[in-house]
Amino acid sequence: MSSIPFYAKKFVSGINIEEAFATVERLNEKNICVTLDLLGENITEQKQAIKFVEEYDILLKKISEKKLNCYVSIKLTMLGLDIDFDFCYNNLSQIMRVADHYEIRVALDMEGTQYTERTIAIYERAAKEFKYIEIVLQAYLLRTEADIERVLTANGRVRLCKGAYKEPAELALKKMPIIVENYKKLIQKLLTQGQRVCIASHDDDIIEFCMDFIEKNHIPNEKYEFQMLYGMREKTWSRIREKGHNMTVYVPYGVQWQAYYARRLSERKENVFFVLKNLFKS
Repeated sequence: MSSIPFYAKKFVSGINIEEAFATVERLNEKNICVTLDLLGENITEQKQAIKFVEEYDILLKKISEKKLNCYVSIKLTMLGLDIDFDFCYNNLSQIMRVADHYEIRVALDMEGTQYTERTIAIYERAAKEFKYIEIVLQAYLLRTEADIERVLTANGRVRLCKGAYKEPAELALKKMPIIVENYKKLIQKLLTQGQRVCIASHDDDIIEFCMDFIEKNHIPNEKYEFQMLYGMREKTWSRIREKGHNMTVYVPYGVQWQAYYARRLSERKENVFFVLKNLFKS
């Protein structure tokens, strides 16, 4: 039985692979893809990072064995980015060898701005060696337009989100209407020039804008997917899928759920409002 309390269980699928897979199978039955996130970050001991590498290897193998419509997301600080750059890259490489073998995508989640450059550098290096690597970029960062050029030069596989971390005004846009407009500008370039684009947003304005842009520009179905967080707007997932678009749900799991849940709410005051607002939207 899961030890996750009711208030977090809506957003975190469970504490182990079995509980996470039950959620994946339920969503797959609705023709919805899943990206699984094993919770953990800011690891400071090599033994801990190596243990997470082993867990991701097992996760990838089991996804393949079960033939699930599922890929994985991972934070580089879980693999030791706070310890050493090369140590982290070697850990990621071990995971990527398994992922490429089983043809399963691996998305590098983006963390705070102190990690942005190193995360992109690792992605660029990995894209030269591995096929199924992709990265997350955040539309509210001032640097993201230039970073998109780097991603397009690497392999053009990216998830674009608004951005959740609290960042200073010299690094990030602060007003939501401006962030939304920047998102629209950036996503147009990604949809027309990227190899695989994840439209990660719960914003109706962004979703409708992207659907219209995709239709008008005849963007092939295999080049994009919409993406939302587990527990948010489930009826909307189904509506997007029923319209013929690819739909992926970001599903976190793991024993470190409490730190994840608390951090996501505390990073920015807007996150609390975001969760409360979307609890009542379908």
